[in-house]
Amino acid sequence: LVIFLLFMFLPWTQTVRADGKVTTLRPEQRPQTIHATIAGRIEHWYVTEGQAVRKGDTIVHLSEVKSEYFDPRLVERMGNQVTAKEGAIESYGNKADALNDQIAAMERELVSKSNQIRSKIEQVRLKIESDSLKVMQAEIDLQVAQRQLNGTQALYDKGLKSLTELEEKRLKLQEAKTKLVAADNQMASSKNDWAIYQTELRLVANETANKVAKTRSDRFSTISEQYDARATVSKLSIERENYARRQGFYYITAPQDGYIVKAIKPGIGEMIKEGDPVVSIQPADYQLAVEMYVRPIDL
Repeated sequence: LVIFLLFMFLPWTQTVRADGKVTTLRPEQRPQTIHATIAGRIEHWYVTEGQAVRKGDTIVHLSEVKSEYFDPRLVERMGNQVTAKEGAIESYGNKADALNDQIAAMERELVSKSNQIRSKIEQVRLKIESDSLKVMQAEIDLQVAQRQLNGTQALYDKGLKSLTELEEKRLKLQEAKTKLVAADNQMASSKNDWAIYQTELRLVANETANKVAKTRSDRFSTISEQYDARATVSKLSIERENYARRQGFYYITAPQDGYIVKAIKPGIGEMIKEGDPVVSIQPADYQLAVEMYVRPIDL
């Protein structure tokens, strides 16, 4: 009984008064403002305030205000640029393949020329051996002619050989000297040819190496240009898609069923910026709720 009497004096109430506001349960059911995605000029209104609209209905039509988008065939022209660049990529690929074939042809030509020059070098080497034998034979003939001349000269001095025979030996000695000089010159010429062919072999190898290096450099440049063209195609494709999507933003449509509450940017010819509010709309389908605050002591 005492506890019951104590409870009688505690602060308590059956009803609580609190402030609140009417709202909806879901965010998409609340009034919303439709904004302009791009900057433009209002050309035509398709709705009036208080009018019911369905999802996708056109609310307002905008026209372009930026000079870089004035061309009505902008998307088509960008598509033509993409096609042209794709053709350039294919051409660069064909050029790179042709340069690769050219390098292979140069290498085959180097092998062929090198084999020809080596064959000539081998021929000259054999000729040098033959010429050296001729020089040795000419030296032997010269020695023989010199001995015969000396012997004839001794017999001539004793009166055993005639002057005619002595002159014949001198003539043979002179002929032997001439043959020796000719053999030496022939061998020197063969050695010179051998040196020339050796130099020609090195020059052919160096010249071909320079041509191959230049062709490979051209091939790498072509491949680099091909990669640049691919990057350009990717960039142009993005721009073309952006232009195509931008044209879809010229018409502002209703995001859902509802009622036009207010035209925030009224009039025709009025300029709006990107993100500016254009119209406010109240969804047609909604569930009302009350949002209020109750003190903890009254909970």
